Amino acid sequence: MYPKTELKRKLIHLIGLVIPSIYIYLGRDFTISFLIVVLSIFIALEPIRLDKKLRDDLKQTLSYIRLEDVEKIVDEIARGHEKKRIGAHIFFVIASLLVIWFFPEVAVGVITVAVISDALASLVGKAFGRVKIKNKSLEGFLAYTISAYLILTYFGIPYALLGALIGALTELFNIPPDDNFSCQITMAVALYLVNWLSF
Repeated sequence: MYPKTELKRKLIHLIGLVIPSIYIYLGRDFTISFLIVVLSIFIALEPIRLDKKLRDDLKQTLSYIRLEDVEKIVDEIARGHEKKRIGAHIFFVIASLLVIWFFPEVAVGVITVAVISDALASLVGKAFGRVKIKNKSLEGFLAYTISAYLILTYFGIPYALLGALIGALTELFNIPPDDNFSCQITMAVALYLVNWLSF
C-alpha cells in the first residue's frame, strides 16, 4: 500500500475518536446505544461491500446516485485482505462496544489508543521503519508504545506502561481476529486484571 493511501486510510480511521468524545460528553448509556445503531448499519451494508454482483445491482437500481465514487473510496482505503472478509470498521465498533460495556473505567483511554496509536504505528513504520519485525517495524512498535503510554497516562489510567506494551505487542503480532478488535480487548482485560490483582 502506498504511503498516500495509508495516510488517507488513517485520516478516516481518526473518525473513531467520535466514540470516546461521545462517551465523555454524553455518557456511557448514550454511547452504547449509538454504537449498537452504528454496528447494525455496518452489518446491514457489509454484504454490499463484499458482493460485487450485489453492488452492481444496487448501482443500477440507484443510478441517480453516484455510488461509483463511494465504491472507489472504499476500495482505495481497504487493505487487500479486507476486500474478501469482514471489514476492520466492524471489528473496531464491536470491540469498542465490549470495552465500554465491560470495562468502562478504561474505555475512553483504550479506544483513543486504538485510534491514535494504531495510526501512528502504521505511519511511522512506513515512513521511518528500518528494523523489521515480521511485517511491522521496531519504529512503529515504539511509536505505538510511547503514544499509548501518554494517552493512558493523560486519562489517569493506572499501569499505563503495561497497557501500552500489551496493546503494542498485540498490534505488532496482529493477534486474530483483527488488530482493531484485539488491541482494545487485550489492553482492557490486562488493565482490569492488574488493577484487580493489586487490591
